[in-house]
Amino acid sequence: MAREVLEEVTATRYVTPLREGGSLPGIVEADDLGTYVMKLSTGWC
Repeated sequence: MAREVLEEVTATRYVTPLREGGSLPGIVEADDLGTYVMKLSTGWC
Protein backbone atom coordinates (compact mmCIF):
# COMPACT_ATOMS: atom_id res chain seq x y z
CA MET A 1 0.00 0.00 0.00
CA ALA A 2 1.49 3.36 -1.05
CA ARG A 3 1.71 6.17 1.48
CA GLU A 4 1.14 9.73 0.39
CA VAL A 5 3.09 12.46 2.14
CA LEU A 6 2.00 16.09 2.29
CA GLU A 7 4.78 18.56 1.63
CA GLU A 8 5.22 21.39 4.12
CA VAL A 9 5.31 24.92 2.72
CA THR A 10 5.53 28.29 4.43
CA ALA A 11 2.94 30.96 3.68
CA THR A 12 4.79 34.11 2.64
CA ARG A 13 1.93 36.48 1.84
CA TYR A 14 -1.73 36.76 2.80
CA VAL A 15 -3.33 37.76 -0.51
CA THR A 16 -7.01 38.27 0.32
CA PRO A 17 -9.73 37.07 2.69
CA LEU A 18 -12.58 35.03 1.21
CA ARG A 19 -15.18 36.18 3.74
CA GLU A 20 -15.46 37.60 7.23
CA GLY A 21 -16.47 35.70 10.34
CA GLY A 22 -15.15 33.62 13.24
CA SER A 23 -12.77 31.66 11.07
CA LEU A 24 -10.86 33.48 8.37
CA PRO A 25 -10.34 31.53 5.14
CA GLY A 26 -8.13 33.32 2.69
CA ILE A 27 -5.80 33.02 -0.25
CA VAL A 28 -2.09 32.86 0.55
CA GLU A 29 1.10 32.61 -1.48
CA ALA A 30 3.77 30.18 -0.33
CA ASP A 31 7.53 29.77 -0.61
CA ASP A 32 7.10 27.12 -3.33
CA LEU A 33 5.48 29.82 -5.57
CA GLY A 34 2.08 28.14 -5.17
CA THR A 35 -1.22 29.77 -4.24
CA TYR A 36 -3.35 28.06 -1.59
CA VAL A 37 -6.61 28.49 0.29
CA MET A 38 -5.92 28.45 4.02
CA LYS A 39 -8.33 28.57 6.94
CA LEU A 40 -7.26 30.22 10.16
CA SER A 41 -9.20 29.81 13.38
CA THR A 42 -8.60 30.32 17.08
CA GLY A 43 -7.10 27.49 19.08
CA TRP A 44 -4.64 26.13 16.53
CA CYS A 45 -0.93 25.65 17.10
